[in-house]
Amino acid sequence: MKLGKARASKDDHRKQDEPAILEAEDLDRKAMRLGGGLDPDTISLASVTAVTTNVSNKRSKPDIKMEPSAGRPMDYQVSITIIEARQLVGLNMDPVVCVEVGEEKKYTSMKESTNCPYYNEYFVFDFHVPPDVMFDKIIKLSVIHSKNLLRSGTLVGSFKMDVGTVYSQPEHQFYHKWAILSDPEDITAGLKGYLKVDVAVVGKGDNIKTPHKANETDEDDIEGNLLLPDGVPPERQWARFYIKIYRAEGLPRMNTSIMANVKKALIGENKDLVDPYVQVVFAGQKGKTSVQKSSYEPLWNEQIVFTEMFPPLCKRIKVQIRDSDKVNDVAIGTHFIDLRKVSNEGDKGFLPTFGPAWVNMYGSTRNYTLMDEHQDLNEGLGEGVSFRARLLIGLSVEILDTSNPEITSSTEVQLEQATPVADNCTGKMEEFFLFGSFLEATMIDRKNGDKPINFEVTIGNYGNEIDGMSKPVIKKKKEGGAGNEEASELLQNSSDEEGNDEEEFVSISATPPMRPLITDRQVVVKQKGKEEGELMNYFHLPYFDKKPCSYIKSWWQDQRRRLYNANIMDKIADKLEEGLNDVHEMIKTEKPHPERRLRGVLEELSSGCLRFVTLANKDQNHSSRTRLDRERLKSCMRELETMGQQAKTLRSQVKKTTIREKLKQSQNFLQKLRFLADEPQHSIPDIFVWMMSNNKRIAYARIPSKDILYSIVDEEMGKDCGKVKTVFLKLPGKKGFGPAGWTVQAKMEIYLWLGLNKQRKDFLNGLPCGFEERKLPKGQGVPFFPPISLLYTKKQVFQLRVHMYQARSLFAADSSGLSDPFARVFFITQSQCTEVLNETLCPTWDQLLVFDNVELYGEVHEMRDDPPIIVIEIYDQDTVGKADFMGRTFAKPVVKMSDEEYCPPRFPPQLEYYQIYRGNSTAGDLLAAFELLQLPYDDEEIRQALLAATQPCVPQIKIGPAGKSDLPPIDGPTDMERGPILPVPLGIRPVLSKYRVEILFWGLRDLKRVNLAQVDRPRVDIECAGKGVQSSLIQNYKKNPNFSTLVKWFEVDLPENELLHPPLNIRVVDCRAFGRYTLVGSHAVNSLRKFIYRPPDKKAQHWSTTAKLLSAYAALANGGPYSHPAGEIVVNVEPEVPIKKMETMVKLEANSDAVVKVEP
Repeated sequence: MKLGKARASKDDHRKQDEPAILEAEDLDRKAMRLGGGLDPDTISLASVTAVTTNVSNKRSKPDIKMEPSAGRPMDYQVSITIIEARQLVGLNMDPVVCVEVGEEKKYTSMKESTNCPYYNEYFVFDFHVPPDVMFDKIIKLSVIHSKNLLRSGTLVGSFKMDVGTVYSQPEHQFYHKWAILSDPEDITAGLKGYLKVDVAVVGKGDNIKTPHKANETDEDDIEGNLLLPDGVPPERQWARFYIKIYRAEGLPRMNTSIMANVKKALIGENKDLVDPYVQVVFAGQKGKTSVQKSSYEPLWNEQIVFTEMFPPLCKRIKVQIRDSDKVNDVAIGTHFIDLRKVSNEGDKGFLPTFGPAWVNMYGSTRNYTLMDEHQDLNEGLGEGVSFRARLLIGLSVEILDTSNPEITSSTEVQLEQATPVADNCTGKMEEFFLFGSFLEATMIDRKNGDKPINFEVTIGNYGNEIDGMSKPVIKKKKEGGAGNEEASELLQNSSDEEGNDEEEFVSISATPPMRPLITDRQVVVKQKGKEEGELMNYFHLPYFDKKPCSYIKSWWQDQRRRLYNANIMDKIADKLEEGLNDVHEMIKTEKPHPERRLRGVLEELSSGCLRFVTLANKDQNHSSRTRLDRERLKSCMRELETMGQQAKTLRSQVKKTTIREKLKQSQNFLQKLRFLADEPQHSIPDIFVWMMSNNKRIAYARIPSKDILYSIVDEEMGKDCGKVKTVFLKLPGKKGFGPAGWTVQAKMEIYLWLGLNKQRKDFLNGLPCGFEERKLPKGQGVPFFPPISLLYTKKQVFQLRVHMYQARSLFAADSSGLSDPFARVFFITQSQCTEVLNETLCPTWDQLLVFDNVELYGEVHEMRDDPPIIVIEIYDQDTVGKADFMGRTFAKPVVKMSDEEYCPPRFPPQLEYYQIYRGNSTAGDLLAAFELLQLPYDDEEIRQALLAATQPCVPQIKIGPAGKSDLPPIDGPTDMERGPILPVPLGIRPVLSKYRVEILFWGLRDLKRVNLAQVDRPRVDIECAGKGVQSSLIQNYKKNPNFSTLVKWFEVDLPENELLHPPLNIRVVDCRAFGRYTLVGSHAVNSLRKFIYRPPDKKAQHWSTTAKLLSAYAALANGGPYSHPAGEIVVNVEPEVPIKKMETMVKLEANSDAVVKVEP
């Protein structure tokens, strides 16, 4: 969608918008025509693709990556070498260095009577913690003057930085750098000496390279080798960080009702049982506010003061609300302030500043249990699954003048009173309206299939009926909105009735419970047509033509401008990312002119940046803008203006020869945009959609409020606002780690809209057309009263054809290094499986799956442009137990309506590669095509339909065989050995040619132990497209690691289109006693193209000979005998003696394979 384009109304049907898929040559001609015959090096393809592509406007792009990775523990190792110290301040010293990482401490040996001790001692610290915890740990190096280690000694000076700063360095390390020591007890004292160290942080899979050693004179240059990241000045100053804590709202219950009754019985107290205080952690120091006894809405107005070097070498401030308890204090919610996002170090930059602004805290579900299994979420580890509370905070920084004699020299954390802020400082209170409609709920995990299921939507505590708070209802003021006191009470309200003179409705946050139905039971077909046991499928809810809705009123301070600016930048970044992926794909598949597409991408980026500068300038003088709002806006506008100019310059430099380099530079724009778009000051909390069974929360999806926020300006609107979004529900907290996080708990098609209540006339505009609203009795006839359900009156019937050709580079699920893969295809409420192919990572199923009588609800023209997505899951079939999940991908079918011809360019559809994901990592590719064909009605069916319209007793019609006869024919099974399996039709299946793959086996080297046993009798297995060859067995690897038979070959059918060639898999196995073999290792050769033998082109040789003859003739004609300079080739003009070609010879290099095409 072009920036600045006005949105089409609901009635603007795009029947005339015929999709056109143009070949590269057509695009080229069109580009030349649009370019007016310009130089090909100036043509860009952005405008051309915009003309030819149908942009979906009613569905959002689903997010394919599922598994939360933030809170998952990982292995880390911090290695620190203390080399030496210099210029230590003091007399008659016996220095010892104390090395601290987090809570762990280690000491060097003591050096006697020296101010320049040399240690060269190495320390290692191992951790198994989540990344966020690891990177917040503080590395502290202290030099202590001590006569013996039994007493602590006196501190000479110390240096500290967080692990994240080290990890963000090149190679994750500082090598031979000098740390500046200072005394935290006396900030006026200045430098206390230097300590030379190596610091490295290694995560799982990281490689540490030892940097090239500089000569000693360079290393002795202390000032030039300081232990500081690039851009940090060597002369750092002391500064005070003021973290202001004002008040909190919406805290959850922290004690059970049993405890409340006991307390009431013993001391007659019946107050709220939460005693909150706020703890702030920064640079290894902690500060706390006072405890507010028995309060869900604590008021502190206090500030915690840290004294730290500026700029600090610690990136985050941790702010945590805790519940004070005599037995055990527990966290209620945690928020991190990232100093990089609330400051700017540039020439026109600003010191860290924040607020006063509300921050939303998320964590575990709000129902209190003595042993909360998701307590880690409240500590800020992993993605919070529920709203916990919100906290009003501020941050400011003051640089200290250490020469001032009145200054406090200690760095102890101070607690002071803060000036209270005005009630309206965070913005005017506004009434917001959230609407959700559930169009589909499928792929429900079978564990949840036996009880009725419903869905709940919450925003803050609004809509939370199970464990929200029950507070007296304060009705919204009619004039000027609710004040903050009313707001805090409203925050507690779940779904009671709110009043309004003109209209009155109760928020409905949950759908009615409904018992799920089983999605077609499937039978997995093993090879050769044998049926192997029943495979239990997912369940679905029978929503069909009646779609339940939910709606919630809520009150929040109006800070939409923050979200709008983030949305504009996000959309620019999304478009840039999509364009860069296009260019990558064009280069990978060797499509012509990727440089033109890149020019178009940079053009769009440049115009998008200029548009942001225009739009974001609005509301600059709003009363509730904080200093950070103003500074960030200036900073973002400067950055995007510069980026727009740089993109324009870069566009003019993009040539065929420089495209890869320019593509890399364009990636930097993307990273910067994503960083700028992340708004540190919160406003409206995120939306949670929970699947509930028997009043228990089972699985959830978290949707950022900015993504569904409405605006009249198209660019400011959330990317999913008023669109149907495919959402996959996942398990909360640690339950979602690993394999459990890969599986889907439920797939939902959900429509969400969030905006001001006064803007709500547009809230149904984005829904697929063809429905009637069903309202509560009191809402009948009231315009814009939200419906409780939508009844779709228009239904279309389709046939879906899924052409599953091949998958490649799948995960090895078995210990043999191979898998037995099959695919499950889900569409709406139907699913089907391919056959299982044994022992392969590149299965060629070559199978057509046909889904008959697929019923879709809505208008015809929308089906064509916005069909629902197809979900494909790949599994490994095990002989015992259930199938193992190997990955998932999505696809959108090409749609043919009944009045369209089945003909090029759209039909038959072409095979395409779809990226498979497992959790957050890529897991191979699927080569497939998908077509959705509308079934036409015959005359009899039309007559019955007309009868049904007038007579309700006439049963619903089904599509007869006459309708199907108009569809393109399906070829029957050609291979009877495979049983009732339809192959992919000829027009879609790639044309195959016979190739011969020759392998030259030399030997094996450097084989590591497997399961502690040495490799003794190895063998190499080569496999490609289901065919392969095994090397000869090495009888004794220790004595002779070379193969006895050198050359082996096999023939295989491969597509003539070389881009569709499957990888060649190489496995090394160790053959052991009793016919067992163990996998040693494997490797995939992803592209066979470089190994294909191509016979020399005689025509080309003939032309080069002619050219040389002509040049020789020209030289002779220009006079005189022609002498040959040294090194020039003399061409003999004698006629060539014909040589009879006997055989094709293939020269094989020692470490390569060759592929030879066998001509028929």
